[in-house]
Amino acid sequence: MTQDTHAEHPRLVRELRSDLAAISEMVTARIEQDDGDYDDAALDHYELATLVADSLAALLDALAGAPYSLEPARRAGRLKAERGIPLDSLLHAFRLAGLAFWAVIVERADHDDRLALPQLSTLMWATVDEYSVAAADAYRRVVVVGAEQPDQRLLRALLDPGFPPTQREDLGRRMHLPARGTFVVVVGDIRLAATGVTTVRTLLADDRVTLAAAVSPATLDRALCTVQARAGASRPFTDLVSTPTALDQARLAFRCLSPADTGIHTYSSSPVRALIAANPGLAADVLSDALAAFDRLHPDEADALVQTALAWFELGGSTSAVGERLHLHRNTVLHRLKRIERLTGAAFAVPADAALLYLALQTRLLQSPGDRS
Repeated sequence: MTQDTHAEHPRLVRELRSDLAAISEMVTARIEQDDGDYDDAALDHYELATLVADSLAALLDALAGAPYSLEPARRAGRLKAERGIPLDSLLHAFRLAGLAFWAVIVERADHDDRLALPQLSTLMWATVDEYSVAAADAYRRVVVVGAEQPDQRLLRALLDPGFPPTQREDLGRRMHLPARGTFVVVVGDIRLAATGVTTVRTLLADDRVTLAAAVSPATLDRALCTVQARAGASRPFTDLVSTPTALDQARLAFRCLSPADTGIHTYSSSPVRALIAANPGLAADVLSDALAAFDRLHPDEADALVQTALAWFELGGSTSAVGERLHLHRNTVLHRLKRIERLTGAAFAVPADAALLYLALQTRLLQSPGDRS
């Protein structure tokens, strides 16, 4: 591919190209630091660094007005799809790489270069966008092909509510699932390798979905208890006809996890969170007055109040127990609770008010910082 441009900067491009190894290492470290999906060797450092170096080399060609290839982007899309790294993480990595590389360009630009930085910026981000599109297209092609792998294709059919119920037992046999087993659907990046547990994994609408099966319910419980990854699990079930419903349950359970939560959250283990996660927009609207009281505070101050109030609910209203858990003086606990009452106009001693406060606190937990006004 060629790029017609007048934004050629021979000195700057030469300098960047001569230092490409160090720049690539820095960009790779930035991606690994900012994106947890590269943990646990889903994609090792050398592989990621190679993808970054090849992509930056092609980007330099584009900035120099030379022919450049989209193959590094396509290779990144294919490899990350094969390793189960989410599409959002793939695109996020390209954005991070672009930001980090642009910071280097600005830092190393001399006076003449700086006069043309706006034009150079337009060219660079247009190329990054082109790379992102190529990578995403390659990623989706792998996902489609991967869906045609026997077990993944069968699991997709099993999860499809439109698949004939009478044929689900046959699907289970073809997937080598136990005939009289206990099953759980899990949404999230988990890898179960427990003795006596059979798993089948696939990607479905950007969700990583696992069907786990065991003859013994206790065996399945023990296996799930070892999972540290952030995931949501359905109720256990014994009839494969229930698989589509279990997928809905697992997705809802996953939405019950706050941004700070880890581990597996099981469906209905927190009824309040389930009700909020089922319609977060409605919850935020109905509880907007209480939520706004916290949003007006500095985030650290609001978090301290929320943490104290939730501990008060969990510990049965014992301010002494809250103080012990949070290492606070009892008077500090009382002061924080009184402050919440003044901010919200609700009283912890009034059951109806306390219920609304608890709902508001749980709603706030499930919101990402960007969702808060």
